[in-house]
Amino acid sequence: MTHYLRKYRERKYLMRIMLSINLLIVASMLASLLSAYMYSKKISLDSQREANEKVLSQINYNISYMNETVKNFAISLYYDNDMAHLLFSREPDRFEDTTRINKLNKTIAYNSFVHSIVFYNSKRDTYFTSGDDSISNPKSNLMDITKSYLAGTKPIYKMQLMPVAYAPNTERPQNVQEIFSLYMYDSIDAYNKTDSALIINIKPEWLFQKLELMNATSDDPSNRIFILDQNKEIYSPVAPADKGLSELKEEIYRKIDASNQAVSQFTYKLDGQKQIVNYMANASTNWVIVDIEPYTGVLAQIEQLKKVFITVAAISFFLALLASLFVSNKLYNPVNVLLKQTERVPGVAVDRPQGKDEFSYVTDIYDRLVDKLASEQSRQAGNENIICSYHLRKLVTDSTAISQDELRSFRERGYLKTDLEWPFVLGVVKVDDYKKLKETRGLDLKLLQFAVSNIVQEVVSEVLPVDAVDLREEHFVLLFDIGKPDEDTYERIAASMRKAQTIVGDLYHITFTVALSDLVPSHGELTYAYERALDYLQYRMNVGANAVITPELVQERQYNHDAQIPPELERKLIEGIKSGRQEQVHQELDRIRAVISGMSSDAVIQSVVHVGIIIKQTIREINQNKVSPLTLDLRSVDGLVFEKETLGEIFEAFVQILDAIFVDHKAVVENKVQVIVDTIKDVIQSNYANTNLSLQEISDLLKMSPAYVGRIFKKYETVSVADYINEVRLQNAVILLEKNNWQVNEISEKVGFSSQSYFFKLFKKRFGTTPKDYRIKKSMGM
Repeated sequence: MTHYLRKYRERKYLMRIMLSINLLIVASMLASLLSAYMYSKKISLDSQREANEKVLSQINYNISYMNETVKNFAISLYYDNDMAHLLFSREPDRFEDTTRINKLNKTIAYNSFVHSIVFYNSKRDTYFTSGDDSISNPKSNLMDITKSYLAGTKPIYKMQLMPVAYAPNTERPQNVQEIFSLYMYDSIDAYNKTDSALIINIKPEWLFQKLELMNATSDDPSNRIFILDQNKEIYSPVAPADKGLSELKEEIYRKIDASNQAVSQFTYKLDGQKQIVNYMANASTNWVIVDIEPYTGVLAQIEQLKKVFITVAAISFFLALLASLFVSNKLYNPVNVLLKQTERVPGVAVDRPQGKDEFSYVTDIYDRLVDKLASEQSRQAGNENIICSYHLRKLVTDSTAISQDELRSFRERGYLKTDLEWPFVLGVVKVDDYKKLKETRGLDLKLLQFAVSNIVQEVVSEVLPVDAVDLREEHFVLLFDIGKPDEDTYERIAASMRKAQTIVGDLYHITFTVALSDLVPSHGELTYAYERALDYLQYRMNVGANAVITPELVQERQYNHDAQIPPELERKLIEGIKSGRQEQVHQELDRIRAVISGMSSDAVIQSVVHVGIIIKQTIREINQNKVSPLTLDLRSVDGLVFEKETLGEIFEAFVQILDAIFVDHKAVVENKVQVIVDTIKDVIQSNYANTNLSLQEISDLLKMSPAYVGRIFKKYETVSVADYINEVRLQNAVILLEKNNWQVNEISEKVGFSSQSYFFKLFKKRFGTTPKDYRIKKSMGM
């Protein structure tokens, strides 16, 4: 026996096979049993929930039926002509009142559920009662409770049954009885002390009998059904009122408020025991019917099932262990043969170390053989790779110094796959967010760049020959042998690069951008083409990361050196920020970004800096007029151009900065003062051509004082009404100057200026030039 145990301990891989087989079998079996257990548990809980809902639905129906019956009875009694005399007559009539009371006694006799009836005549401050003696017995406090409700000391829920506890004999206050009272009066909502009222008291025995019956059906005394009334008070024939249930009550009402569901189930810990709580809200009375059951009682049979599952798992594990012994021995025979063969390998065989399995031992021997072979090969290839990298870097950075003979030698020695005697294309590849990756992910980016280079070469080589040159910078260079150029040359290169971008993104979750040069006629132009491609790479700011930038894409932008953003877009952006219109600001930023993306790379930088200046100036103007300035580090705006690599990232940062200030600004935008300001601006936009438009005329239109209108507009727009009118007129004048050939004096009149000299003065102050010169500059594209 000891021999066999030692044999199995030495065969570590055999033991691993056995353990793996057993673990797989046991894991699969446990997963199946656990799933079956959880599903059975769910079915049991769902079945119990359905049964509880049926019970609660029956009680809910009985309560609703009783409430509607009593309401109908109260309405018929309230509007009965004879009974109305008891409620609303101002003069007493003893004979008639006695007759009506007798009639009321007969009515109560025909309705066994009625306990007593009270008519309160507010005109005479008189109570008429009938029914149970406790309503008229001076020793009972029922009438005192009724009067306290009418006096306003307790809340009255009109036309809803309200539980009331009273003592039939105040000398024995421990003997408390329950009734349900329903109040009816003329007022729509709260009871008015000047209103007469009809109070009908109902016997609760039938409802409490049902609750007692349902509570008695449970073997567990923890099971209970009770009612929460309009005041969240507990009424139950068996449970002490509110004992240990205060927190549960609050949890039930929280569930109702949060879910807006009239019926639901949840688990709750009560007195250290987990309970299943079912509740159903009654809309007609605003009561909540609650059923509590112990969690363990509901799942008792499921717990028995769990024990059966554990037993089955133990038996299955034992059988699996026996089966794995047989199977693993059969699987181990080839391993024995392999171990005998390794002992005959010359020069590398070693003693088998302790703690290692059989395959680890074989792997050690194999690794020794591979290391010997690799060391010899790497010694020969290492020096050759260094020389190859040197010549290729020199070819890219100083192509004029490379002769035709040297270039031919490069191809013969295998340094180049491409034929640089014919026109070719150069590409510069740069990993996006290079610095950020280095700081946040701690990657060996040189190794990552090497992997990207290999993937790109493998993908592109399926279409055309390509060489990669590592310049030991943040980018590397690709040389594409395009053969005979045609119209699809760049599209073929771009398609293969996009395929490589997809593969790199899936493998490493990074992106890279490639910029393609113009056609390079010969290898002597290689350095110039490399520098041009670096310039093209700057347009990643315009088009975004993970892009393929072609000369055609750059030509659309490189001659657009105008860094000016249209004044109308600037004005709308500033207006949106000041007025807190978040959607408008987003739209204007998108439009400005679209304009900037069509500019040259230098103009893009200038324009982005200009947008940042606009945002900072606008926020400073807002803060000058606010009691509580906006808390924002404006210096963060300045660094965006240098921190972000694309327009998309920069403008996303702009949006985040502005969205942060809208949290403070939103309250101002949504108040009624902002509505007035917006109305003033709408009036100005619609009537700016009216030469008589003024603060006085706008105030008359809004039926407000000029001082008030001027003050709130100045406060929230930081300019006066008159200045805003002039600004609107000047902006429309600019549009007319650019799009029409009208005379300047005609334009001055059309936008609402009565004085041409005043128009010239304001225009030059605003735009730094006269209207005529402005038109000339625009026509010349300046």
